[in-house]
Amino acid sequence: MRTLLIWLAGCLTLSAGGRRIASYSPGATQTLLDLGCAEEIVMATRWCPLPKDHPAARDADVFLPDLERLLKTGPDLVILPRVANPLWAERCAKAGLRTLVLHRESPDSVSQDINAIGEAVARKPAAKELAAKLGPTHLDAGPRRTVAVIWSGVTAGEDSYLAGPLRTFGFTLVPAGGSWNRLDWETLAAANPRLIIWVEESSRDGPVIKSETRRAQLSQVPAVKDVIAVREGTVFVAPSGSEWLPGSGLVNLRARLRDLPR
Repeated sequence: MRTLLIWLAGCLTLSAGGRRIASYSPGATQTLLDLGCAEEIVMATRWCPLPKDHPAARDADVFLPDLERLLKTGPDLVILPRVANPLWAERCAKAGLRTLVLHRESPDSVSQDINAIGEAVARKPAAKELAAKLGPTHLDAGPRRTVAVIWSGVTAGEDSYLAGPLRTFGFTLVPAGGSWNRLDWETLAAANPRLIIWVEESSRDGPVIKSETRRAQLSQVPAVKDVIAVREGTVFVAPSGSEWLPGSGLVNLRARLRDLPR
């Protein structure tokens, strides 16, 4: 499957509020919620940010897909993340399901995904408004602060889905290069970021707060103890929640990051 956006099966026009959506992407699920599609979601992953009392099945698993289980929920639209096996998308299509595969990761992929989802659920104006809050990323926003985002042993690079929104919010991701790179102390030291944000796995959203614990840990690493962020104490932690995932939840990061040191 070579195209970035794939519509498999007949693209029937469905009335707003009349869809049954299966989402295999937590970021896409957040986008659906922000577009007012909560009642249309019939299947989601166990990581999706749905209210506990939401009636959707929570057993969508893109790595261990089960067509029989999917069909039991009666969806007419299936949303798959960009990492999905193309054969799974084809199986969904052959089963008569309209299938949307999200875009390949890039600095603008989240905005592209939001617009694609908006088109799929007949909420294009609302999606366009949401996407605009994350870009366009090519515009010069003036001086930017350098920030290293560390998450599960890797750092977000300039080709990651975080790069575009953070650029729009006034930041430049370092170390440069690639999308997600293994955390390397020497490379981090050479980038010498003004800020470090350590994203910690969590199902909830929350503030970006200063962390003396993480700063102390980094101070014990000879290679990075003199990095600006470590030396000046601009090391922060944040729960992953939905606000760091590739979806409309990223819009909320602007307010979270606004008061970080310049």
